[in-house]
Amino acid sequence: MSDYQSNWQTTNLDAIYRQIGWLHQQPDGIIFQQHISGDNCIAVKKVKSILMLLLVDRKTLSTNVAQSILDLNNPLSLIFPYAAAVLLALIWNSQPQKIYVIGFGGGTIPRFFHHYFAGATIECTDLDPIIVEAAQKFFGIQLDDRLKVVIQDGREYLAQQISSAKYDIIIVDAGFGSGYMPYRLVTQEFYRLCKEYLSIAGVAVVHLFHKPEFNAAAVKTIQSVFARVYICNFETGNSVVMATNALELDANEIFLKAEILQDFHNWGFSLIEHSLQLKNVGELGEWVNNWEALPIFTDAEMPAGYWEC
Repeated sequence: MSDYQSNWQTTNLDAIYRQIGWLHQQPDGIIFQQHISGDNCIAVKKVKSILMLLLVDRKTLSTNVAQSILDLNNPLSLIFPYAAAVLLALIWNSQPQKIYVIGFGGGTIPRFFHHYFAGATIECTDLDPIIVEAAQKFFGIQLDDRLKVVIQDGREYLAQQISSAKYDIIIVDAGFGSGYMPYRLVTQEFYRLCKEYLSIAGVAVVHLFHKPEFNAAAVKTIQSVFARVYICNFETGNSVVMATNALELDANEIFLKAEILQDFHNWGFSLIEHSLQLKNVGELGEWVNNWEALPIFTDAEMPAGYWEC
């Protein structure tokens, strides 16, 4: 790491601490709540030094999913295991220049890339400006010429880019408070669009948090578009999928590349541990055995039982 980058990271982190410092004095509990659309509202909840961005159903006042989480004492920490696993995309491209994130939320993943990869531009989309405003106010997000957010449907935004625009990493991390992903972000047509806008060694990273039967079908749909598909499954029921058309890597190569990244960046979590969880989809017998019976999702028809708000 150059002295310039090290100095920039120190300055940037100091600025984040200054921006969120006032939150230490706030009481525990809900410190912000606002209606966004339909029956949904967002809320920011504080528990000691932890902030959570929640998407809440106004009728039941319940939520099944925290959209983002922040440790005020360590704002660059990726507390959710899936968020750290997203960084496995770096195994195929350790110095990404252009990253696109669908689903901004509290902005923790985009900020992580912005902080550690000074040569990268991170473009993001989210459907609701209130969520982005909350990320700036409560999560210390600082937008600039390298970290940008557009309020627009993520698929529409991607389709409107010029054909020469290629991303090294595309991250799909968009879900509702119930944990369901919009159907238009799990179809074959959508993944073909992602493939079109990826660089040669580019990786599409998809956070799946859905019912198990739909997760398996979504992975089959991804595999119908990309030559190589890998997956990390978590005990919480969600998964992170890596899809690429780059050369295939075996488990040992993945481990060694993760080890190099870990040693270089000295992150506060183990990318090596996550690399050991990354499996080639073809190795997952419990899915492959039922592969033929699984549907491939297309824009033409949403399968029965798939709920979308």
